[in-house]
Amino acid sequence: MNVLVVGAHPDDEVLGCGGTIAKHAQNGDVVTALILAEGITSRGTDEGLSELKIAGRKANKILGSNATFCNLPDNRMDSVDLLDIVQIVEEYIVGVDVVYTHCAGDLNIDHRLTFEAVKTACRPLPGATIKKILSFEIPSSTEWGGGFIPDYFVDITQTMNIKMEALKAYSSEMRKWPHPRSIEGVLCLNKWRGATVGVGAAEAFQVVRMLK
Repeated sequence: MNVLVVGAHPDDEVLGCGGTIAKHAQNGDVVTALILAEGITSRGTDEGLSELKIAGRKANKILGSNATFCNLPDNRMDSVDLLDIVQIVEEYIVGVDVVYTHCAGDLNIDHRLTFEAVKTACRPLPGATIKKILSFEIPSSTEWGGGFIPDYFVDITQTMNIKMEALKAYSSEMRKWPHPRSIEGVLCLNKWRGATVGVGAAEAFQVVRMLK
């Protein structure tokens, strides 16, 4: 299968579905991580942009995926016309079977706009190849939006360690426990999601569309 993961910022792809990406890669699927915004200038500096891309490529190499960066303004994607974002996504959905992206009810504006762009670009048309669109959760952001109710789970018991290694590549983006976007916080979340469905670790998703 051809799999596309559309994230707003570098590290979203790993936080949201890193274990699932690794599982796809192990199954021989081709996975592309499309990162729309550069992920750093909202902090008042552009220092570290190149390092963040290097970290992103390293993290995706660990997972078995390829990363593409689009450099839209960080936490200012609402300053870009939605059509322009949609057209970026449209370039990458040709021949794709499965799409993973953000939740519609996320707190972060870039996350919400990424979802809107993906949903628009992936609207069902005759001949479209996409069979499944799933929304993921981002610790420290999605839980504050209040709109994430998972109804689809992927067992990542065997790939959780790969996800943790990929997160370590994004060391500049991770925080210290008890922040939810810490290594320990992500581990706790994925173990809890696993416990709710009877496995050691899982990633949770919302089904946007699924065609069997």
